[in-house]
Parts: sequence; structure tokens; C-alpha cells
Amino acid sequence: MASIASIEYAAASLREHLGDLEPDHLTRQVVRSYWDRRRKQGRRGATGGKHKPLSDGTIIREIVTLRAALRWAVNERWIEKAPNIEAPRAPHPKERWLKRDEARKLLDEATTPHLNLFIKIGLYTGARSSAILSLTWDQVDFTSGLIRFGSGTGNKGRATVPMVPELKEALWEAAHIRTRDHVIEYNGKPVASIRHAFRDRVRAAGLSDVTPHTLRHTCATWMVIKGVPFEMVARFLGNSVDMIERVYGHHSPDWLKRAADALSGLDESA
Repeated sequence: MASIASIEYAAASLREHLGDLEPDHLTRQVVRSYWDRRRKQGRRGATGGKHKPLSDGTIIREIVTLRAALRWAVNERWIEKAPNIEAPRAPHPKERWLKRDEARKLLDEATTPHLNLFIKIGLYTGARSSAILSLTWDQVDFTSGLIRFGSGTGNKGRATVPMVPELKEALWEAAHIRTRDHVIEYNGKPVASIRHAFRDRVRAAGLSDVTPHTLRHTCATWMVIKGVPFEMVARFLGNSVDMIERVYGHHSPDWLKRAADALSGLDESA
């Protein structure tokens, strides 16, 4: 896990709703009842007040944590067998991506250097927010023109990617005024979260349904639209080829073209 906080958050909800049960009490009905209660309960905002809607993605992460705990208990011989814990169906991936003019609007509104640089790295490398915020200057090689994002956690792969000229120039300027080892810094400190500043600039740019992760979708979509092979996009993003084809394939100008071509020519003999 990238952070123990993710496990702590999941474990708190699991203890609240399931903590008084034995493992063999975790039937399909009980687990599905847990889903329903968590959806109704929602997530309390950071400043208190009303609860926010809870996505199935959060519930899935909690169920995965429970499965891992039960597997660990089996390995430690605390229990003989782990029950089958069903999770909700994974939500469909968001398809929101930025067109070129939208990306320019967002960059124009992002006047603070750290946010502007964050957006450029996201657009031109497709790296996840966590990889960008943890990026240090020793991972940026201006001689070879490469950024080495290091290793990710779990299935969150990270890649080594070349810098496009626009990004290399922005990084070069930032490198000459840096005060920290981290590439993204603000007031002399590394940035732990970019969400609030990013959200404000999205609103100022007149955009909607745009999050930091949209930058990754945008990077992938731009490459696929330009006809970059799925294998190359996958290597660039640190993803599997199957995932790129499933999520972004419909943007490719050659998507299923061979299949369509096979259907043409009614006059040809079978």
C-alpha cells in the first residue's frame, strides 16, 4: 500500500459494521448488507457536516482489505479457511479527457508554478498524482531526457518516459529555482495533496468533471487518437495492453478497422 491511512480507513468501517462477527458468519447476505449500509452511511467530509456519497470503488477497497486480512489469518493459522467475500461490480472507468483547447484553458488558469508544472507533467507523461507528487529531481535526467518514476505499489505500475520539449523546458526552469528535492513544491515544502488547488483552477477554467486523474486519461487518449500502438501506450503509462485496448481502444483511428474491412466486398466469392 502507498499509505497505511488507506488500510486504517477501510479497517475502521469493517470494524464498525462487521467487527462483532466470526469469519464463518460472513455469508453472502451479510456482506451484501454491508454494501448497503456503507452506501447509506456515506463518507463524512473533512470538516464534518453532511456525509458525502460513497462510491462502490471505496466499498471494493474495503472488501479487498477484508479479504487480505482473512488470507493473512489463514496463513497465521488463526482460522482454517477464509470465507468467500463478494465485492460489488467494479465501476466503469471514467472516460473524461481534455481536448487541446481545454488543456490550454486549464494551464492558463494554473498561474501558481507548482500547479502549472503538475498539470504539464500529468498531461505529457500520464503519471498518476502520487507518482508526480513523490517525484524528486534525481529521477529527472536532463542529459538523456528521461523521467524515471520508479516502482509503484500493487498493480499501479510506473514507467520511465521521455520528456517532450515543452515539459523539458518547464522542468529546466523549475530546477533552477528549486529549494527542495521534490519536483512539486510550494512555499519551500513538498506538496502532499493537489486536489483543492486543482479543483479551484478547473472551476476557473469553466470545466467540469475534471480531476487530477483526468490528466492521465488525456495523455492516453491523445496518444491513441494519433495512432500510437496500444503496446507503446501501455509501456508509456505502465499499464497492460489489455487495459489500454479496453479503456481507450475506441479512440483509435484503426479500431476494429480490419474487422470492418473483412465485411466489405459483397461481390467477392466466400
